[in-house]
Amino acid sequence: MTDPFILFWAALILGSIAWYGFLVIYIGIRAGRDIKTLIKSLSDDHRSDRQR
Repeated sequence: MTDPFILFWAALILGSIAWYGFLVIYIGIRAGRDIKTLIKSLSDDHRSDRQR
């Protein structure tokens, strides 16, 4: 397994999997925060409409 070609492609594949995993987690966290903010904003708007 010391063939440079195999090592290169193994590193490339593992790096791609790691990068994809990072992006999935990062985007999931950001989306969760955005959804939380959206729900809070809609809830506040709903309360202000009921008071009118």
